[in-house]
Amino acid sequence: MRVLWLGTGFLALAALVWGGYEVSVPAVVLNLAVGLAFIGAGIEAADRRPDSSAGQLMIAVGLAWFVRLTGAVEADWAYALGVATKTLYLAVLGHLLVTYPTGRMTSRWQRVVVGVAYLLTVPVNVGYLLLTPFDGPQNVVVIREVPSPGVPVVAVVVLTGGIVLLVALLARMITRWLRSGNVARRDLAPVVWGGAAIVLTLVVTYVAALLGLPAAVQVPLQWSTEVVLVGWPLALLYGLVRARLDRSAVGDLAVSLGAGLPGDLRSVLARTLHDPSLEVVYGEVAPTSRGVTYLEAGGTRLAALVHDPALDPAFVRAVAASAALAVQNELRARRIVEAADEARRQVERDLHDGAQQRLVSVLLTLRLAENSPELLTAAREELARALDDLRELARGIYPVLLTDAGLGPALLSLAERSAVPAVLAGVLDGRLSPVAERTCYFVVAEALTNAAKHAQAREVRIEVERVDDLVTVEVSDDGAGGADVTGSGLRGLDDRVAAVGGRLTVRSVAGEGTTVRAEFSDSRR
Repeated sequence: MRVLWLGTGFLALAALVWGGYEVSVPAVVLNLAVGLAFIGAGIEAADRRPDSSAGQLMIAVGLAWFVRLTGAVEADWAYALGVATKTLYLAVLGHLLVTYPTGRMTSRWQRVVVGVAYLLTVPVNVGYLLLTPFDGPQNVVVIREVPSPGVPVVAVVVLTGGIVLLVALLARMITRWLRSGNVARRDLAPVVWGGAAIVLTLVVTYVAALLGLPAAVQVPLQWSTEVVLVGWPLALLYGLVRARLDRSAVGDLAVSLGAGLPGDLRSVLARTLHDPSLEVVYGEVAPTSRGVTYLEAGGTRLAALVHDPALDPAFVRAVAASAALAVQNELRARRIVEAADEARRQVERDLHDGAQQRLVSVLLTLRLAENSPELLTAAREELARALDDLRELARGIYPVLLTDAGLGPALLSLAERSAVPAVLAGVLDGRLSPVAERTCYFVVAEALTNAAKHAQAREVRIEVERVDDLVTVEVSDDGAGGADVTGSGLRGLDDRVAAVGGRLTVRSVAGEGTTVRAEFSDSRR
């Protein structure tokens, strides 16, 4: 493709410089620049966006521009070819304008406009050649400083048809822009505003030719059209590859979300996707004509992004993948908070229904027991039961033994009180960080509770070890197995371990017992 770019450029240069006509240096530079800009930008666009035919159309515009330069060669055949193809590039340009950014015709209106554009170029130009007397070859391409002596009838028809078509094309582009959403407007901006500038200059140039305005007016208009044509392909290329440029923002999004889910996730994602209409939906999504992309993690659907359907699907999926991790972590944190709230409510209920009621009963008994030894004995027994209730309740909160003596004594106490015989096979001598010790304690406590409630185990084995900064706690039983890993207890335990950056694994095969294993780093000691 690079050979095409260099080869056509060289041929065009040869036609302009050695074709036989006197051509100014600015004219040579500008004509080369237009063709090379379209072909070069088209090659790059075709390479970067193979899903779009716009790149091929840009190459076609550049080739059509160069073919017309055969009219700069002083020969009969070159004159005929130059006249026949002089306006062909405009038809290809119109084809590009109405089908950008996909490059494919999808509506009847597009097919009609493109068909009429091609009919008004080569067929009409050939008719002009056949109907106009031939007075010898002349330069029909390079902008001249002298006006044409009058406008032939055929030229009037062609110019008038071209003006009508260009005005209709301009109106259609602006209407398409106004009716599009924010995302589509952003994608259409290069073609709409660059194309509008080219169309307007062409319309003014055609009107000036029809009115027979002097060269001092027509020549600058023709120059301005070619100047606009030089820069416009770069804008089209930028519009086509901008989706890839946008994807670089996904990395920044991942970094910002990694620091914690922002208060307004919707606004962050809307800015990244350039879609102010974006919605983040938790739960079921109602049927909609808009685009829907789901946020998933580990096969679980967390939420959905409802967005402008014009967005690049690959770009949206990349953003959704980054957001899904943050949402998953946030939901885990929320579950931990909810579990903590539920635990506090349970403590409140236990205090109210257990120890508090017993203490109230003791208070009433003491009031009546001033002259009754029997009632004093009953009060003493009730106080003992209240104390037992408080001790039992304290086991669900951070035990004093864990805080004061460390993980080893606390786990030993858990094993001694376990309803299932428990063996403390391995425990650390030193202290871990408070967070690590609490995590280990609750992993063991939950595993012992599950073994007592569900496993029908004869023995439970507890082992805690640390290698460098990696702490591993493992609780295994010889019970029935087949534990429900989706239950609230194990799910809450998984969230607790995940909250310290660790991983919880549960192996529970029916008839082979259950093993709960937690691994996490204690680098914050």
